Amino acid sequence: MIFTKIKIVENKYLNALFLLMLLSAIIHMAVLFCFAILSHNAYSLNYFNILDLDLLYPNLFNGIAGNIFSIIFVIFLYFIILAVNKTE
Repeated sequence: MIFTKIKIVENKYLNALFLLMLLSAIIHMAVLFCFAILSHNAYSLNYFNILDLDLLYPNLFNGIAGNIFSIIFVIFLYFIILAVNKTE
């Protein structure tokens, strides 16, 4: 299986929990991606919508500006994670 060799942390119970979260997130994103294609609705892929921030701040991240800001924010987070996890 794909997750048998992945080791995120040393503790096997915590590692299993993290792998469960990762697998759930992968499945969740696949379902959202399929839904976005079938419904022709890119808003379902908006990062803030995925985090349900629209429940706290309705209509703040809607529209094309919200989608663009979502993409920029995801790219920003990606580079922060890369910078923090330098291994080479």
